[in-house]
Amino acid sequence: MAVQPSHTRLLYGLIRDGRLPEAVERLQGVLRVAPGSRAALSLLAHCYYRQEEFEAAAQAYEALAARCPAVPEYRLYWAQSLAKAGQWGEAARVAASVEGFQKEVRLLQCAIKYEAGDLRGCRAALEALPAGGSAAATTAGCLAYKEGRWAEAASRFSEAMQMVGFAPELAYALAACRYRGGDLSGAAAALADVVQAGVQLHPELGIGTQTEGMEARSVGNSAKLKGTALVEAFNLRAAIELAMGSPAGAAAALSDMPPRAEHELDPVTLHNQALVSLARSATGGGANGTGASGSGQSAVEAFDKLVHLLEHPPFPPELAGNLLSLCCRPDGLPGGGGQCAAERAEVAARLLAEHRALVEAAVPGELLPLYEACVARASSAEEAAARLDALAGTHIEGLRRRVKAVQDARWAGDPAGAAAGLQAYEEALDAYVPVLMSLVQGHWEAGAYGRAQEVLQQSAEFCSDHPAWRLNLAHALVAQNEAAEELLRRLEDETTAAEEGSAGTAGAAAVPPHLSLANLAIGTLYCSKGNFEFGITRVMRALGACLDAPRWHAVLLCMLTMMEQVAKNMLVLKDALVADLLSFLEDVEAAGRGMAALGAAAAGDSGQQGLQTVAGQARAIRALITKMHD
Repeated sequence: MAVQPSHTRLLYGLIRDGRLPEAVERLQGVLRVAPGSRAALSLLAHCYYRQEEFEAAAQAYEALAARCPAVPEYRLYWAQSLAKAGQWGEAARVAASVEGFQKEVRLLQCAIKYEAGDLRGCRAALEALPAGGSAAATTAGCLAYKEGRWAEAASRFSEAMQMVGFAPELAYALAACRYRGGDLSGAAAALADVVQAGVQLHPELGIGTQTEGMEARSVGNSAKLKGTALVEAFNLRAAIELAMGSPAGAAAALSDMPPRAEHELDPVTLHNQALVSLARSATGGGANGTGASGSGQSAVEAFDKLVHLLEHPPFPPELAGNLLSLCCRPDGLPGGGGQCAAERAEVAARLLAEHRALVEAAVPGELLPLYEACVARASSAEEAAARLDALAGTHIEGLRRRVKAVQDARWAGDPAGAAAGLQAYEEALDAYVPVLMSLVQGHWEAGAYGRAQEVLQQSAEFCSDHPAWRLNLAHALVAQNEAAEELLRRLEDETTAAEEGSAGTAGAAAVPPHLSLANLAIGTLYCSKGNFEFGITRVMRALGACLDAPRWHAVLLCMLTMMEQVAKNMLVLKDALVADLLSFLEDVEAAGRGMAALGAAAAGDSGQQGLQTVAGQARAIRALITKMHD
């Protein structure tokens, strides 16, 4: 039974207009009535292929090849459908049996080897193709792209486009090469050509209607949309905006995409929606718009979307690295809130266990041990600390080697070698800083702020100019200051209570001696860190009525250090502090008459006799301060 002419016109009209689901339904109806209709089965296979239902297309073309062995095209289409379905071995077997179509078969064999990761075999098949064709140039561009030779790939795609004229897929491929090569403005220009062509040739796709706030109707995943490369273009534009530090621009790029319903969105768009939402949460950008932009998602919802993609392949290969990075963030998800650390650690552990190959392909080799240590922290802080300490040691050795390489190049008069060595050093430093910060994080979470400061300062020779190092050192110092201030508040309360309790009774003897020692220790610590205004005030209070030679000696050292800084013009004393100092020293001089200074017995000649007592030393320091201040 043949398809009626009127029915044939209707079917071809549906296919032409991209209404493939409707065409498939009608063709399936025809085949139920006339199972032997070759025309209906051929059109059905074509519709399946255009809808990317490649397994169904392969089954249909296999039936046609068996029914019509004299038509080699069906066997070729069968092999192409198998390749698109990811059945590489079967596709290669069927392709090898195709008679004629030598060029098409070789191109298919190139594609099969390329998708299967056999780049050497792909190159061999490519070299067997006649030179000069657009298909060969495109295949060579794809191969160069896969091997990371972005400039060569871009040249090949440009060559192919010169042969066939403007083609959205080739323009997008050119943009992808420029993006990978770091030419963001060049990539954006190529994408602009894709978008402009889409707007001019296909206004019915509603480009930009969601961003403009117009009511948008889904255009679905039609063959027409696929042929424009608009989905790919807007996704890449969003990636460029994120790379340029503009989450709002990335959200606008996704919103400009032709409108589709949530269930119609492809994995790459869903992945990028989540990344944009996370980036906007991190910058406090909020959420605007609806639809394909994915705006309105919280950081938690975005994270859940990435986990959902992981659990429902296929997903973009970049997902593994991005999700692992999120799971290992020390500060949780951007914007605060969200899953607890244990839940994120569980997702990270699953990534490392079940998708190891993807992780290793997506994550730089120097970062992977860091992520593994962060995951280990969830179960054993000690194990994580040991891993991070060993990893930090390895990085330090590498930094020292690179410093030496730069010095050697400079001494040898090799400016190019020095510049290359300096770049390598900076890259190594960028790889080391996350390790250092993760190591410090463990001490921070344990409340060991002093240890956190110590670990940071051990890397000062490498990291002192790095903004992350400076910020975290400041945090450690502030945390210690806060702890010290709390201790001081308690100290003040105890001192006041003791002084009030001693009034009119036992006098100063009722003041607990530990308060004097605590004031002296805290004041000395602040003086050692350069905060003389606070530190000297505290050590002066430490003496009070508890004057003795050892305490005075500690105070004297603090004052001498302060005066050295003043003499070097590195410190200027406020008038109020000078007045307090002179008054304090007068009191010490009065109370310290006849009190031998520490080490007085070992004093030298008679010229130093005036410094043998506490009073004499206080008098000499007061004279120096008066002279320096005048």
